[in-house]
Amino acid sequence: MLWAATVGLALFWGSASWPDTPDGLFHLHRARALAEALRMGVLYPRWFPDFAFGYGYPVLNFYAPVFYYGPALLHLIGIDVITATRLSLAIWYGLSGLAMIALLRCWTRPAVALVGAWLYLVFPYRLYDLFVRGALPEFAAFLWLPLIAYLNHRLAQIISTGKPALEMMRIPMFFLLSLAWAGLFCTHNLTALMAVFMAALMIPLLALTRASASPHPALWPALVNSSKLIGLPLLAGILAGMIQIAPSIWEAPWVKLGLAASDFGFRRHLASWADLITMAPVFPYPNAAEPTVPLPGYLLISLGMALLAWLFWRTMPGRGYLTVALAISGITLFLTTEASSPVWHGLLPVMGRLQFPWRWQAPLSLAFTCAVATLLEAFWTALPRRTAASGRWLTGVSALLATYTGAYATLGLAPNPAPYTARDLTVEHMWQFDAEHGQVGATWTAEFLPRWVSEQRWALGRAPSSAEGPTDARPVTFTAIPLVQGYLRESWFVTASQPLTLRFHRFYYPAWQVTVDGHRVPAYPDGVMGLLAFDLEAGAHQLELRFTVTPAVQLGWLCSGVTLLGLSFLALRPYGRLRLKVGLAVITLLTVMTWNPLETAVHPRPIGADYGPVRLEAIAIGKARPGERLPVHLYWSVQRPTGPLTAFVHVVGADGRIATQRDEPLAGPYTPAERWRSGMVLNYTHWVPVPADIPAGEYTIYVGLYPPGQPEAPLQPLNRPDTRLAVGVVRISPLTIWPGRTE
Repeated sequence: MLWAATVGLALFWGSASWPDTPDGLFHLHRARALAEALRMGVLYPRWFPDFAFGYGYPVLNFYAPVFYYGPALLHLIGIDVITATRLSLAIWYGLSGLAMIALLRCWTRPAVALVGAWLYLVFPYRLYDLFVRGALPEFAAFLWLPLIAYLNHRLAQIISTGKPALEMMRIPMFFLLSLAWAGLFCTHNLTALMAVFMAALMIPLLALTRASASPHPALWPALVNSSKLIGLPLLAGILAGMIQIAPSIWEAPWVKLGLAASDFGFRRHLASWADLITMAPVFPYPNAAEPTVPLPGYLLISLGMALLAWLFWRTMPGRGYLTVALAISGITLFLTTEASSPVWHGLLPVMGRLQFPWRWQAPLSLAFTCAVATLLEAFWTALPRRTAASGRWLTGVSALLATYTGAYATLGLAPNPAPYTARDLTVEHMWQFDAEHGQVGATWTAEFLPRWVSEQRWALGRAPSSAEGPTDARPVTFTAIPLVQGYLRESWFVTASQPLTLRFHRFYYPAWQVTVDGHRVPAYPDGVMGLLAFDLEAGAHQLELRFTVTPAVQLGWLCSGVTLLGLSFLALRPYGRLRLKVGLAVITLLTVMTWNPLETAVHPRPIGADYGPVRLEAIAIGKARPGERLPVHLYWSVQRPTGPLTAFVHVVGADGRIATQRDEPLAGPYTPAERWRSGMVLNYTHWVPVPADIPAGEYTIYVGLYPPGQPEAPLQPLNRPDTRLAVGVVRISPLTIWPGRTE
């Protein structure tokens, strides 16, 4: 444990200057968004409402969520997002070292296991994932590979040959192995895909190894036993992780991810034999745009020595382990090269999802480490005299190997520090980054963009890229008062003078369900933006919008619940009351994660200020302390298209002076007036900066509108005598230094 804590702290210290990577920023925003959802009582948000310029994005419906919970929970207790992420990564890193030690201790001595774990931790591709690519969930997924291998090895030691499947599932180790598989699937989908591929190859390989080691070779029984040993826990793990797996597969056609056929982009990333290995004295980390990632030169040398030992040392201790390790090393190494192109083309629907052949370095690092550790153990065991001198010799060689590989992997790292800090990680920062790079939803390929959005992705936060065609410009007269606003649910009271199409500022997605006066009404995508819209009759109506539990999510909940409940009851059968409590806890947790009964909500205050083309319907005011930002959420309805308008929010003290303010476009800078249509409901949060030296006390919030660039000419509502509307009071709490003392 001390060793794991040390390497974890080393990684935490090494990432103190957070690196500027292509993907790292996206993962930080996802962790921040998950923390906000948890704060609102939503334990598994499949939709992030603030992503994609506030239109919403179903990130965690398709992307494995487990990694983000660590940073999110740490952020909730007051740690900034970057520090929380670094701490979480350090924990994953240290635990992966422990898992590797546990695996290697199954057939090697402690000193060899430590060396092997160190090789696994400093394998260059691992550090490339973190410091160059910023692929944080993939970096975390390195924990599960040795853990699954260890639990599978222990399970093989426990069960007897030919044990019935039901008896196998009653072993606690089977339960833990299934959970490890589920954890991998819910941490990083693509690493899980590679692990499944390798597990399928392991079945015949293990059968051949066992059959050849038996004095009476019987391949078919060995194949059946290997299938049960590897396949049953894998199947149980898939079923246990179906709460994430089922929607990500079933609902993929709802987003661009499911519409894009697997292409041949992997071809430019297949390594030639010349580019496969680097013999540089320290690892030359390529930038993230380079097509290939070379392997360290010591890998080729080590695997060559291991192969020679396997070929000519017939009585080598641990020969079976070396056989498996060399086979997996060879297969994964082959799959990164141009020679494997026919395999990639033949398995395109599956392999094409991996995008980058060098991802196979993840399972390769595990197999390579096992091969080296097995070779070291064999050399030590074969020493004719195990004296104190020979022990010191082994220790010296191990220390030299660890020092060299550590220096080799770290001295070549020179990441650029990120151009942002934890305070910059706001919704506006995410939108600004997306707008500058022509992206959407904090992803590079818009893979989770609903398929009904036909607008160019680079134009989603700008004026239309082209004419939308027939535009509904007819004036309408309606009010839309928000009654309850939750994270994934909301209700409105709408009065309409005539039938109209009501449009919301969010992408249409089938999981959004609309009810009018208690009856479900069909919603549909509207315009090139694919906005959530539905037809409404004249009169007064109460509406409810809710992100519902789809059939795919229900199937996932059922599969995960039944599997986890069954496995826990089987594994804990000697403990009657305990297994009942565990079963109830599993069902409760999955139910809460699926149906969100803990979701909290705000109740906006109605305003009803009529500016003609638009109406300020309501306001919701948050809380803030000195040095923070005050959220002021304004709700608008569009009666007819109009030109740009600027909204102002003034925070006014008891002396009548403006203490702070925020002026910006009515619907924010990324929903310009050209996007507004009749019957549209807009809402936008104005984050008003609160000065650090502001006196604590009560302040009045004033809001209003003015034409862009004319703050001296505010617009007057048709039904109000003032141009500046007093809409509420906020209390600025004093800044707490420590309990019982403020300033």
